[in-house]
Amino acid sequence: MAEENVSATLTIAVPIAGVFAVLADPTTHAAIDGTGWVQEPVDRARLSEVGQIFRMDMYHPGHPGGDYQVANKVHVLDPPHAIGWLTGYDPKGDGHLEFGAGSGATT
Repeated sequence: MAEENVSATLTIAVPIAGVFAVLADPTTHAAIDGTGWVQEPVDRARLSEVGQIFRMDMYHPGHPGGDYQVANKVHVLDPPHAIGWLTGYDPKGDGHLEFGAGSGATT
């Protein structure tokens, strides 16, 4: 399967603190995910520090079995202006995560 990078920008007229609050709360991610892949947070704590890892339950019909989990690591946190995380993967299957493709937003 070919690797794909996707990026999007959206400008909305709401207070930046409100946008940041939604992005910093993993329990809201399924509601704002446009793909339908994000299901429920495994780790429900608000994103509050660089280096924090949070896991999400995912679903994709093309994934073996459909259901899987991703681990994400916060790499940008500048409330209320910027938040970003990198998605982790376990390339060797030994439980050691490596982090790559990023998600998040700046306001």
